[in-house]
Amino acid sequence: MQETILVLVNGEALADGHGADISSQRKNAKALAEGLNPILNSDYPILVVHGNKPQVGFVLFRAELASHILHSIPLDVCGADTQGATGYMLTQEFNNVLRRQGSNRQVIGVLTQSLVDTDIPSKSTSLRAIGPAFDRDKADHYRQMRNWSIIEEPGIGYRRGVPAYPIKQVVEIDNIKQLIAAGNVVVACGGGGVPVIKNAQGDLQGIEAVVESEELVPIITDQINAKILLIIIGNDRKFILSGLNTRTSLHLSPTELDKITNDSNIQSHSVQRTLRAAQAFLKHGGDHVIITTIKTLTDVFTSDKGIWISTSNPKVKPFPFNK
Repeated sequence: MQETILVLVNGEALADGHGADISSQRKNAKALAEGLNPILNSDYPILVVHGNKPQVGFVLFRAELASHILHSIPLDVCGADTQGATGYMLTQEFNNVLRRQGSNRQVIGVLTQSLVDTDIPSKSTSLRAIGPAFDRDKADHYRQMRNWSIIEEPGIGYRRGVPAYPIKQVVEIDNIKQLIAAGNVVVACGGGGVPVIKNAQGDLQGIEAVVESEELVPIITDQINAKILLIIIGNDRKFILSGLNTRTSLHLSPTELDKITNDSNIQSHSVQRTLRAAQAFLKHGGDHVIITTIKTLTDVFTSDKGIWISTSNPKVKPFPFNK
């Protein structure tokens, strides 16, 4: 397979900027598609993976508000719901950009499941807070009635905690590879994929857990022959506070990236996850990582703004598109 561009879009990037409601997420998807126009209209194979953390939060909050009259939503179904809705908006806007350019390239969304490893010791399985915050009484009620684990977040309240399991395998990876090889732009693995296990009968079964979309990077990098990882984050304020400004030109080697990720001064978990994804990509055969925002995405293709990390000379750019 030809070298592939892996695009990793942070969920906050789609639920930020213009706002978080559906109309605003559409605007963000449109801005993303327009920013990605140079690679959408190239002959690079492309896989786009997106996060869905804020979108899942919105669904769970709506479900809580309507819990007195409607059924609850299992977390795996919630993940599939938001994966489908976000994938729909992205594929539509990518198709619109390609149509306006007169391109016949197809965009295909793949609802994706991720087989996770639940055999690791429970004490090493971190709990992630999801959904709305409650007061102590309601949290205790849900702890008893729904058998929820509860996490206290100072200044916020009490929230449901669910396990975060490592990904073993992307169930639909062979289909994804075939679609990429056929020249399509593929949107898949939204939210890291719906976490599933194989039950005693060997059947796939969704579970109440979360996975991180960043954790997919080492799982799929070599399988799709990805050599370029384009990470699109939301508001870059946390990066700037960590000393990493995406609005300027910052070139790093893998060694320099390792030093930064080992720096205990980086307090933001989202920044840490993003940098670990970049590390994993380079260690699993990738050549270039570029970190930027939707607002500064066009600068990636017209200049060297953003955070550039390369296994060779960090200032050697993998563009223009002359393959």
